[in-house]
Amino acid sequence: MSPSTTSSAAAVEPRSQLARLVARFPERFIDRDPGGNLYVSHSTVNEWLLGVVGPFSFELVQIVRGEVAEVAPNPQGTSKRAKAGTPALHQVVVGGVWRLTVEVDGRTVRIEEAGDCEDPANWRHDGQRLKQAASDALKRCAMRVGLGLHLWSGDAYVLDQRLSGTAGNDNGTTSTSNSQGEEGSPS
Repeated sequence: MSPSTTSSAAAVEPRSQLARLVARFPERFIDRDPGGNLYVSHSTVNEWLLGVVGPFSFELVQIVRGEVAEVAPNPQGTSKRAKAGTPALHQVVVGGVWRLTVEVDGRTVRIEEAGDCEDPANWRHDGQRLKQAASDALKRCAMRVGLGLHLWSGDAYVLDQRLSGTAGNDNGTTSTSNSQGEEGSPS
């Protein structure tokens, strides 16, 4: 008869969806834009949302149109576009409002956020501007349920630690860990 072995470790409860949403993205998914801001790609945000909350609804609520001022040519500019300038644009898509509906830990959550296309002159037509604004809005909506919030908060971010129970001790220090898992997956 072989000896039976029992684990002395208690069964690990699966982490809540909220705890998984607020976990920091692994460094390999984080990029820096030309202005120095940290971001993750639209596809990564979409993949993470699907991996944590499953299918979700993302609806266009309102298209925002506006005037974009002409930018005069700058002969000392470093790019072809800066040297040529850009024409004024009239009543073009500059952004929009989208609604994200997800279920987090059994609770339906609806969030509306604006997204913009940052520099409307970058895009040839309104379809491209709207697509860029949708990407921005999805990231902002996802941030409202915790996904990527650490990118906005920077060094002050502690929500992941608070929800995982690793937040500071009596001497005010905190421990940090990547709670996305060894492979950096959202599950």
